[in-house]
Amino acid sequence: MQVLRLRDVIHKTGLGRSSIYKFSGQGLFPRPITLGGMSVGWTTKRIDQWIVERVRERESVPDNTEYTTPWAVTIGKGNIRQTDLQILRIKQVIELTGLARATVYKYIHEREFPLPVSLVGASVGWLRAEIEYWLACCAEESSDESLDEPEAQSEAA
Repeated sequence: MQVLRLRDVIHKTGLGRSSIYKFSGQGLFPRPITLGGMSVGWTTKRIDQWIVERVRERESVPDNTEYTTPWAVTIGKGNIRQTDLQILRIKQVIELTGLARATVYKYIHEREFPLPVSLVGASVGWLRAEIEYWLACCAEESSDESLDEPEAQSEAA
C-alpha cells in the first residue's frame, strides 16, 4: 500500500489543499488516514478509485464492467485502473497542448478533444493520459500528411 501526502494528492487530483479537506469532510472525497501525530495521507488505491468513479460518471458506465474511453484510457472491472491516473486542470492542459482556453472548449464542443471529468463542486479536470493520447494522435496525423506530399516539399526546396 502506497500512501500519498497532501502535495502528491494535489498533484494527482488537480484539487487545491482547502478543496481536498473541505470535500473530504463532506464525504465527497476520500478521507485521509492518520499516520501519527498530525500527519495524514491518502492511499493511492483510494485516490485512483475516486478518479475512476469520476470517469465512470462522465461516461455513464456501470461498475464492474471493463471500459475504454474514446481517448484510450482503460478502466477494468471493479474500478481497477489500467494506466496511471492524473487529473490536469485547464491551465495545465493549456501548457501541455499549447492551445488557448477558448480553443480547448471549441474542440470539446466539436467532439475533437477529450471531455473533462467533473471533480467536486464546479471543478473539472482532464485525464493526463487522454490528453497525451490526443497529442500523439495529432502528431501521427501531421506525420501522415507530410508523407502524402513529399513531391511538393522537394519542389519547394
